[in-house]
Formats: sequence, structure tokens, C-alpha cells
Amino acid sequence: MERTVPIWGKPEDGNASDKSLNTTLLSEIAQLLACHGVAPGAYIYIADAALGTEDNLAALGDTLCSTRLPATYSECGRVIAEAVARNQWEEVGVLAQTPPTQHRPGTFSKVAADVVTLYGKTYRAVVVYSSHPDQRRQKRVERAVQASSTTLATTVRAAAKQEYVCRADAEAAAEQLRALQSA
Repeated sequence: MERTVPIWGKPEDGNASDKSLNTTLLSEIAQLLACHGVAPGAYIYIADAALGTEDNLAALGDTLCSTRLPATYSECGRVIAEAVARNQWEEVGVLAQTPPTQHRPGTFSKVAADVVTLYGKTYRAVVVYSSHPDQRRQKRVERAVQASSTTLATTVRAAAKQEYVCRADAEAAAEQLRALQSA
């Protein structure tokens, strides 16, 4: 840790877009470090998910970065689904510095790495699994599963009422039901 030097940004207008602020800050940091002989690739730019735009990623050039991939990118969902399917995690352990309590149990983490492609360039992606999921995300998943279940139940009830005059028609309808996608 002797060689790490954090560089902090300056306060900005709270109404300004984080997406455009990243581009400006990247340029300012690159110029500042270049004055001191530090080339892109010799430092890591750490930012929030707003860094993940085409313009910001292009502005990075050879600068290394660490950011959260926005969930709006299909690559985000793909890399998570593949990490879960492979189930090959590396244990990281407990990352919190505060001791667990009765109402806030200790949370352990594990990670899996993969590659994503954004705007024609590949990046390393790390999926982090936490033993204590985000409650908002958990509720959203529960609502999606409930909605899917309701839709599926309605479809099955309607199909059960249908009468078929021949076996071929019934088998064709059954095949259509099997092909339905559902969460």
C-alpha cells in the first residue's frame, strides 16, 4: 500500500450529470498525472456505474478502471446468469469492518470472474455474491416470480377448459404450452 495514492474529485453541482462529470474528471486527472510523469495504465480510475457509457469508456483510453456495470446492460444479466450456472465461486469472506449484530448478521462474499464486451471492447467483469441480498432487489425478484406464476396459472386454466376433437390437435396445443417461457 506504500505506492497507492487516492486522488479525490472536487465537489460538483448536485444537478450535474454523473455521466458527463466522469468525462471531465477523467481528462483533468489524466492531465494532472501526466504533469507528474504518470502515464495512463499506471493508475486505476474508480467510479460509480455512471462511468459505463460509450463516451466515458472511450475517454478512458488506456486508463485502467473499476466500476459497477449498470444493470441496464444485457451483458450484466448474462455474466451474472453464467456465474450462477457455473457455480464456481472464489470465497472472499467477510468484508465488513463492523462486527455482526442480532439485527445485522455478518455477510460473507464470494466472487466469479468473466469477460463482457461493451461497444466492441472487452472488459473483465467480477460478479459478487453476498449472503445477505439487497432487500429491494429481493422484493423485485419476488414480484416478478409472482407475476409470472399468475400468468402461467391463467394460461393453464384456459388450456384445461379447451376441448379437442382429435389427438393431434391436443398434442399440438400441449407442445405450445411446453414452449412457453416463464420465470
